[in-house]
Amino acid sequence: MNELRSAQVRRLPVIPKPPHDPSWLLLNQQVGWRTATAVNIEVRPQTGELSLAPAEASLRNMTESSGSFCGLTHPANVSVGPDGSVFLLDKSNAKLKIFDPCKCEFRVLSHFGGSGTAPRQFLNPCAIGICGSNLYVCDTNNHRVSVFSLRGLALRAHWAPPENAGLLNSWEPYSIAFSGGSVYVSDAANGCIHRFHIAGIWETCFPGLGNVSHLATDCHGRVYAVIQTGNSVVRIFDKNGTELESATRPESFSVNFPPLNFTVDANGNLDLRELCAATSDNDSVEGRQVFDLQGNKVPESSGQKMALNQPLFEKNGIYFSTPLDSRIYRCQWHRIILDGEVPNGAMIQVSTFVAETALPDSHIASLPEQSWETNQRFTNLHNGTDCLIRSTAGRYLWLRIKFKSGGQSTPFLKRLKIEFPRISLRRYLPAVFGADPVSADFTDRFLSLFDTTFRSIEKQIDQQAAYYDPLSTPASSESGPDFLSWLASWIGITLERHWPETKRRQYLKRIAKLFHIRGTTEGLRRQLLIFLGWDTPLYTQNMPSGTTCSCCKLDSDNTTAGSGRWQTPPLILEHFQLRRWLFVGKGRLGDQAILWGKRIINRTQLDVDAQAGSTQLNTIQDPFRDPFHKYAHKFSVFVPASYQASESQRRALENLLAAEKPAHTACSLNFVEPRFRIGIQSMIGLDSVVGRYPEGVQLGETSLGHESVLGNAPENQQRPSLEIGKQARVGTTTKLE
Repeated sequence: MNELRSAQVRRLPVIPKPPHDPSWLLLNQQVGWRTATAVNIEVRPQTGELSLAPAEASLRNMTESSGSFCGLTHPANVSVGPDGSVFLLDKSNAKLKIFDPCKCEFRVLSHFGGSGTAPRQFLNPCAIGICGSNLYVCDTNNHRVSVFSLRGLALRAHWAPPENAGLLNSWEPYSIAFSGGSVYVSDAANGCIHRFHIAGIWETCFPGLGNVSHLATDCHGRVYAVIQTGNSVVRIFDKNGTELESATRPESFSVNFPPLNFTVDANGNLDLRELCAATSDNDSVEGRQVFDLQGNKVPESSGQKMALNQPLFEKNGIYFSTPLDSRIYRCQWHRIILDGEVPNGAMIQVSTFVAETALPDSHIASLPEQSWETNQRFTNLHNGTDCLIRSTAGRYLWLRIKFKSGGQSTPFLKRLKIEFPRISLRRYLPAVFGADPVSADFTDRFLSLFDTTFRSIEKQIDQQAAYYDPLSTPASSESGPDFLSWLASWIGITLERHWPETKRRQYLKRIAKLFHIRGTTEGLRRQLLIFLGWDTPLYTQNMPSGTTCSCCKLDSDNTTAGSGRWQTPPLILEHFQLRRWLFVGKGRLGDQAILWGKRIINRTQLDVDAQAGSTQLNTIQDPFRDPFHKYAHKFSVFVPASYQASESQRRALENLLAAEKPAHTACSLNFVEPRFRIGIQSMIGLDSVVGRYPEGVQLGETSLGHESVLGNAPENQQRPSLEIGKQARVGTTTKLE
């Protein structure tokens, strides 16, 4: 009977219990804003914030006549040199100008330009560009691209397509852009874009485009071309001329242009105030004017003031969310936590609506004003600003957020957090406090002021265990203390602040396991392996779990331990081991013999190399134990030379050795280059690196230097080849032509 009763009890449903802490829903860019309807509201493409949309009249077009692609790049007749110098082509008189930051004005470069057909003159020039140390001018009516040296403005070449390019008309270069080793020139007369090699060799053209005017390239090597048709549009191509997409505004696609150090407005005016040198004579706003496309200052009174790329916004906007499901019958929603910013003169209003069933979006948008509750207004926001939800109980919640501003700026929201259900401290009071619904609601709202504070303390207690784990404890930040360094101090470890956070966490997590061997050679070596990131085999790093490296498998016939696997170098050489000298005729290469330099103790040997002022007299006749007496308390550490190039890494390594080396010992830090030099750097496994012989170079991908080697000749080539260090016997295996 008891067993039957127990079985019946197990089949009964579990009695629901109220949760101890509320749940929450998050709205932001990562999880989505769950937008049902939005009027004059946009999600900012770069930051993902919810804000007012720019006013239609203030939106800039990428087909602006200046060729700046709505301020993403400089105008077509302006270019910036490698040193930041700003060059401007005054098309009205075919003169080239350069910006003088000391006087905050453009000055004309003498003996250059002017209208004409001479080599250094132009006819209707339309654009300039700078790439490397060269200045390129699109000399449209002279049908050429003139190339000048930036240093001295010496004329280097005139570019033009070859006769076999298949052009129907004489080409008219109008705009120029650069990407990698390619130069792109627009040709409106033939409706195409020409591609030249940076050396001036014509490669190909992209035909059938129509009236092509301005060109630009982004950081991904894509080519942007303005096509002048009935409605001008920007078409985007790859380096081979394949069209990717087209648009008129940057909001419709992702762009990635290098940043400019000045601002360009819709009229092409240049705001160079940040480039003007602040001197005693030129330290006022009047001395830092805006310049037009002819290089003249734009007076403030002319009505052509600079538009600072801050578009005017819509004055009103409204956002409706989709139904937010709590999955709780008659759920009493608790509060909304907002994170964002409301500038002066702007406002955000948050309203809520609750129902037990999901309603269509059209029904929610047409609700009368009296159906919406909460209606909390915010004129100032900071991290953690919240409002209590005043709606009645219901499973589904809808949000309505109104944005208002004066049009010069916009409020925005970074994230919204909705907590539910409302868990009140009233549950600990007598039932009489909840007998009347109106009184119960007032009690809940009143006690929520204290409940929020208590719950924040409970949250800290619940999450306290995370502070004692190196992988979860908070690291240094602007908003909180550095608990990671505090946790490291528990075990006597000082972490370098300039280390990446991931490296600091991994180092602290692994270093505690080495305390039983701290102060020993093996303990220091393992700490160095963790510091260098070599505590896991190189061939297993960055590999998916469950995979193996075929190049590192053991041979089935070779059962030698460790054969075929990468082994970590010893890193440390204790100098007392130098007594294992290698004597000619007696010593054998192996673990008991280490090659070293010619001189260790510098003891005088009269019959060999005694020199006045160079060797020393020593009356103690114990040369066989000299290395032990001299070097017993010393050791050397060998690390890759890349740690010497970085000042921060070198200092961190020195601090690690100073703190962790055994007491009363002297340490010598050596940086290993990929070399093998007999007598200088020739200890196998310590300071010499023996690697695989490089395979040959690839044109355009390999830089000639220490790491590149010219490969063998093709197999079908019967002529001798020259390989320095391998095959370089002139007259025998090598023939010089």
